[in-house]
Amino acid sequence: MSLTHSFSKVFNTVKEKLLPAQAIPQQQAASPSIETDPVLMQMVFEVLTAENIKATWQGSYLRLADGLVLAAERVEAVTLAEDRFRTCTRIHVSHADYFPQGLSEYQHAMGTSEVLAMTEGFRTWARMDLLALLDATRELPKDCTVIEMNVASETDVAAGKAVYRQVILGPVAHLATLPAPKRKEEHPFCPCCLFTESMPAFHDLLQTRQFLGVRLFVSRDNEGKLAVDCRVNGEDFPAATEHLQNYAEKWPQRGLEFRKQYVVIRSSERSVNAGGAIHSVDNAVDSANASSAKV
Repeated sequence: MSLTHSFSKVFNTVKEKLLPAQAIPQQQAASPSIETDPVLMQMVFEVLTAENIKATWQGSYLRLADGLVLAAERVEAVTLAEDRFRTCTRIHVSHADYFPQGLSEYQHAMGTSEVLAMTEGFRTWARMDLLALLDATRELPKDCTVIEMNVASETDVAAGKAVYRQVILGPVAHLATLPAPKRKEEHPFCPCCLFTESMPAFHDLLQTRQFLGVRLFVSRDNEGKLAVDCRVNGEDFPAATEHLQNYAEKWPQRGLEFRKQYVVIRSSERSVNAGGAIHSVDNAVDSANASSAKV
């Protein structure tokens, strides 16, 4: 049975066949504020299975081998035409050790059916956001590029304690309708660009020990009109808007273009850069020692 057919079957029958969502112990709850949709959770399960990511049921939630607990809810579904749909869902992720309070992020997608649109949103999330979240729960990330800043205070140093602020840079979604110009950009687009170009907006957050999920999105249409969206833990973060707009204005003309990324900011007492940085980040925060490394 194909994945699409399986999803359609689930969408049409699961509400009649599934029992009410089973409550799970409070200490294991992914998010008391989210009532999971069994149809969407089955979709997420099948998307993860197709991506070779093992997940097991924990009541009405899904638990990954790395300890991440997932909950999904429907936000919106809009019929644009007979075979054109726009959907918005939200996934809440928590980890008992790294971020028990949980992180939420929205999935916006288009498709020829409501099912296919939501499925595409979950698939994109699994291939982008989830990779960053998984690396953020590893002492040494293995799949994503990392920007690291030494933020140890004088008190920390005196106590022999190391403190690093690390930005886990997830994969980048990049689409342009025109080919790249023959003349290369002064600094070609890389996984660091969206965050480093807007880094001043995150100054205060980088000084904290908070575990944060950051969505960065910028698009520019054929006439140069910009659309920018930045969210921190699922909430609007307008402080980054101007920085991202200034960045997009420097892009070479490639028609309709968008660049999108999910990054995670965490604190650690262990450096991921023990083997030496690949390159330095120019606009480091204050006097922090910032570097980027693929580990």
